[in-house]
Amino acid sequence: MDLNLEELAAVIEQLDKTEFTEFRYEQGDFLIHVTRDGHTIGGGARVPEVATAAAPAPAAVPQAPVPEQSQPQQVVSSPSRPSSSIDPDNLPADHILVTAPMLGTFYGAPKPGAPTFVSVGDRIEAGATVCIIEVMKLMNSVTVDNGGEVVAIYPADGELVEFGQPLFALKV
Repeated sequence: MDLNLEELAAVIEQLDKTEFTEFRYEQGDFLIHVTRDGHTIGGGARVPEVATAAAPAPAAVPQAPVPEQSQPQQVVSSPSRPSSSIDPDNLPADHILVTAPMLGTFYGAPKPGAPTFVSVGDRIEAGATVCIIEVMKLMNSVTVDNGGEVVAIYPADGELVEFGQPLFALKV
């Protein structure tokens, strides 16, 4: 069974909902090893909670730095690149944050080359589709509960986003 990046991310997301302590996936010379709460090996070296080790990995699965945190993290993640100076952690009172409802790949347009669903400065109504998140080859439309003006778009097109990650800031 071959796993692509989205399928692997979905497996890890499901593992996060369980009480697992260790997950290991091997395919040929490719290895993913995820542990919860870390453990020590040999001379007391701490093993990060999410560890990736691989002999040459397939080109389709890039390797990312391993975060050191108490909860398991997705193996591959990209930092967000805000499109404005609006900090998602310190929004003004008249702004709301639209967050990712699931882990997957962010797409700002319905198909490659098409205009984006929204741009900074657009006024949108409640229920408007603002992006698509692809999970295991399924395209999931993301809609907003509140209308307002789009003041920031955080992820880049094609970027892997995590559940709860800021996608947009709206001025209501």
